Amino acid sequence: MNILQISFHTAPFSSIGKFDSGGLNVYVQQVCHHLSINHNLTIITAEKAENFKLDNINFLSLNLFDSGLGTEDKEKYLQEFIEKLNENYDLKSFDVIHAHYWLSGLVAKHISNEFNIPFVFTAHSLGVFLDGYNKERVDCEKLIMTSSNYITASSNFEQNLISESYQIDKNKIKKITPGIDRSLFAPDLSTKRKNIFLSIGRIQQQKGQRVTIDFLNNFRKVENDFVCYFIGGPSGNSGKEYLVELKEQVVELNLETHVKFLENLPQTKIKELLNKSKLLIHTSQFETFGLVAIEANSMGVPVLSTNSGSFPEIIFSGVNGYLADNLIDGKVNNYVRDLLRDNKTFEETMFNCIEKSINYDWKITAREIEEIYRIIV
Repeated sequence: MNILQISFHTAPFSSIGKFDSGGLNVYVQQVCHHLSINHNLTIITAEKAENFKLDNINFLSLNLFDSGLGTEDKEKYLQEFIEKLNENYDLKSFDVIHAHYWLSGLVAKHISNEFNIPFVFTAHSLGVFLDGYNKERVDCEKLIMTSSNYITASSNFEQNLISESYQIDKNKIKKITPGIDRSLFAPDLSTKRKNIFLSIGRIQQQKGQRVTIDFLNNFRKVENDFVCYFIGGPSGNSGKEYLVELKEQVVELNLETHVKFLENLPQTKIKELLNKSKLLIHTSQFETFGLVAIEANSMGVPVLSTNSGSFPEIIFSGVNGYLADNLIDGKVNNYVRDLLRDNKTFEETMFNCIEKSINYDWKITAREIEEIYRIIV
């Protein structure tokens, strides 16, 4: 098959953790890598990036905007993106289109209507997550989902949310779980673990880093020997201001010796830090899945989270992490303190994490996506 993958707002092969680059980038990279074994893949973005060809992968950027541009401002380039696609590429040559994120979905819908090409939509994030409920975006997402041939959901939570919030028939929504790059995220069990916590994610209010800092301030009452690294760069129109606020919060709470902001790091460096760490703290309330959680588990790192949506499908309290309504809780402090102080407790938890992560595999993800393509083609 000739497959067109559209990632309008972010170049999926760019570095991860800064601006709009996150789990979507990893998803597209991995899925395209595995699909390219048997199919021709063309991946197109509007974000400025270097084009390349590798085996059956052809990555193309139309170079319409810089990576640092806010998502809201990127919307202005949608029509130009569609026009340039029509001018420069033989769109009718594609057998199927896969759109990632709602802006790409609008493009896919247009191409599908014009050339009668089936398309699959993966949201990665949803408008109903946003504060104030972005009605314009939600209306667009519903239009895209209604027009698409299939929608993929990464969790039961996302599948139910799409069906209920957007009034979409569940038979049209296929749950396909993301995977883990085991060539990268494989633990070195000989490495000595330290009292290191990690918070991995783009710096934006939706990710809830303030909650993590509040936890650290409270946890310090029962244990003072720890450091937390925040990994990720500012994202969104207010990301830089939010980072300044976080740093000010750290100073106000006298947590400077316990908190370090590392900006975005390559995945190889994140792997090294995971291999030395004892906890991942995740305070984003809304995720369609939680890729960073299974990657941490695969490295033997338990996950502490307040996420009550998709995470109960991934994290089992007391087994491979801990879920709580809030992190200012004595039981949370006791759980984390035991991880730091009791080597036996941590080792048991570490092996639980590795065992729980075994079934997540990008090969399986790509194979299930390929099955959808075959059905609609």
